[in-house]
Amino acid sequence: MMSAQLLSVLCIALLLVAAGLWLWQSASERGRRQATSAFVEEQLSRSFDPTRAVVAAAQQLYPPVRPRGVRGRFQNMLLRAGVEPGPAFYGPWLVALVAMPVLALLFGGGLAAMVMLVLVVLAVLFQLWWRADKRRQKMVRQLPGFIDALVRLITIGNSLGSAFQTAVSSVDAPLFEVLERANQLNRAGMELDASLVHAARLYRSYELELVAAVIGVALRFGGRSDVVLERMASFMRDLQQAREELHALSAEVRLSAWILGLLPIFVAGFIVIFNNAMFVGMWTDPVGQKMLMGAFALQLVGSFWLYRMAKSV
Repeated sequence: MMSAQLLSVLCIALLLVAAGLWLWQSASERGRRQATSAFVEEQLSRSFDPTRAVVAAAQQLYPPVRPRGVRGRFQNMLLRAGVEPGPAFYGPWLVALVAMPVLALLFGGGLAAMVMLVLVVLAVLFQLWWRADKRRQKMVRQLPGFIDALVRLITIGNSLGSAFQTAVSSVDAPLFEVLERANQLNRAGMELDASLVHAARLYRSYELELVAAVIGVALRFGGRSDVVLERMASFMRDLQQAREELHALSAEVRLSAWILGLLPIFVAGFIVIFNNAMFVGMWTDPVGQKMLMGAFALQLVGSFWLYRMAKSV
């Protein structure tokens, strides 16, 4: 009876840690979205009214911008990470999901197997998040070059729509995937700025939303969009250079934060997997139980402050 209660508490604790990390990431992303989403929503609500056929076609060809449910969010994460669902991706992880808990069951018992299963699932999610973040950073570095090509085509007399379609073909992956998706929606009948907003939110590319806002204003009110886009490309380059310099200067701080935040979790998992008798003994003791609960609370607070410190630099 005590083992079942201990297993339930441990699983809930690990799930709470994973949920906390996800909430911290969502909070930081929400703050960066607020500056662009208000203006874009206002511009789109004024004159964009797509027909039902276009909306139905877009929903049939592409997943929703904000997927709902665990399955939808997982598919969106696979999309942003550039992972093609198939045996090449699922095979190794399914083997790990079966083999590693079985080994933990043989050496440490049922509690160790459950902890190992949770750790493997968290490792899969972390790998997808890491790949998605790297792809997004690469898209940001590619975006100024695409804007320059767009400006050159507009300067020689092309319209904004034709210049966009021509410039897309000169872009490499992974930005090509995002722009081609927006291009396909535009060909289906959706406005160019709305299709860019759709693709940008699907891939969480907030810089592309700014480009969509400039294009939307140019399509509705006219003006020198090439000048604005050229200055935006220059600003993005300067911002990216400053971001890379800061990233290099703060590498030691961020690495220390990652190690200090993850090391206690891996040490606790190692103890539970290979010596869970000590963990169970501490849990059955009243003083040991209070120590474990206090350590869990301190780990949550410490991880939060380390995350804030790493994000601030």
